[in-house]
Amino acid sequence: MPIIKRRTKIVSIRLLDEEYTQLLRLCQSRGARSVSDLARHAMFGLMAPASHLEGKVIEMDARLVALRDEVAKLSRMVRA
Repeated sequence: MPIIKRRTKIVSIRLLDEEYTQLLRLCQSRGARSVSDLARHAMFGLMAPASHLEGKVIEMDARLVALRDEVAKLSRMVRA
């Protein structure tokens, strides 16, 4: 059974009513349990290691090249 670590630190920010309402809507649309969970997920996404992000860029670049090749192939087929 995994050991559950208790969170002991608090980060506080002030929001306008409209900003908080937008966050609540985002929580619902993303399936987040709370604004805190959504904010935590977003913050850790920003702190992702650069190598992880570089890997995503390389993967996306490869997908774009494959897509471009497929579009060119289909274009040739349509013209034939």
